[in-house]
Amino acid sequence: MYRFLWRLEQQERRAKLTTFEGGPPIPDKIRLASAVTRTLVDMRFDAVSDLFKAHGTGSPTIIWSPSPYDFSQAVIKRFAACTTGNGAQSKCLTVREFEHLNTQDFEPWMMVLEPSTDCSDFRYLKYGSEIAIMFGRDMTGHRTSELGGHISDFFIALYTAVVIRKETVLSVHEPPSDVFATTWRRLIIPLVDEVGRVCRLAAVNVPDNELRAGMDALPDPALVVRPDGMMVYSNSHARRIFGDPSAHRVQISDYCDMAIDLPESAEKMLRDKTFVVSRSMGVQNQVLVHFEVRVSATFYREKPYFVIILKPH
Repeated sequence: MYRFLWRLEQQERRAKLTTFEGGPPIPDKIRLASAVTRTLVDMRFDAVSDLFKAHGTGSPTIIWSPSPYDFSQAVIKRFAACTTGNGAQSKCLTVREFEHLNTQDFEPWMMVLEPSTDCSDFRYLKYGSEIAIMFGRDMTGHRTSELGGHISDFFIALYTAVVIRKETVLSVHEPPSDVFATTWRRLIIPLVDEVGRVCRLAAVNVPDNELRAGMDALPDPALVVRPDGMMVYSNSHARRIFGDPSAHRVQISDYCDMAIDLPESAEKMLRDKTFVVSRSMGVQNQVLVHFEVRVSATFYREKPYFVIILKPH
């Protein structure tokens, strides 16, 4: 009988408060879904490293309370200066304080997330247009779990750790191979309500892509297409003419509303160092326009893609 009561007392004590070695106390409301979350809270990264290695990618970089020396990307530097005073965050921002900041410069790369009651998932209240373009889907209104795979597990674990620690974190990770980016860099900031509870996460999420800058510098619409004809990326000129394809993956013919014949093999074009030029018709500003269509190929992250440049005539 006494042993039963002792066990019951221990269970109630654990239900009220859980702590991890070297880490802050963890409220029982927060569901710690995986070993990855536990290690991130304790500032150990072995579990997350194993998670990425199991899927053939390098270990992510995770820095709690990053300093200005850790911000190697301009958008992240400006966001840090705006929100955390350009240094490690010692005091959480309130939701009200964040809403009064001028974040217009960061909107294309900004995310705002809302945790579920037990932090088992996070809903995107805001999902920047540039993130959607690179990812290939607008996640506004959707949940992190919908991403699927190890990336979903990593994000939920990292976001939960931010809620628990109430601390800013910088992460750099390699996305799955079907995402047209080499790495994603994100700075995540916890936002608290009037009683100090983390109720939102604000973040900037910036992709590294060496092809993108060159494509956006082109004076004509440019597209990156998989060998099966599925759109991967459109530069800013293409989006002004044909619209934003990021709501979902689309075939190039559906996006441009024109017939474009792709060569049989992108690998053969790369091997032979060839390109193809043809003509097609499409609609630009509700006017039928003739386009010169130039198709070449490139390798990106060890995968072949067609690069299509459309020059209006």
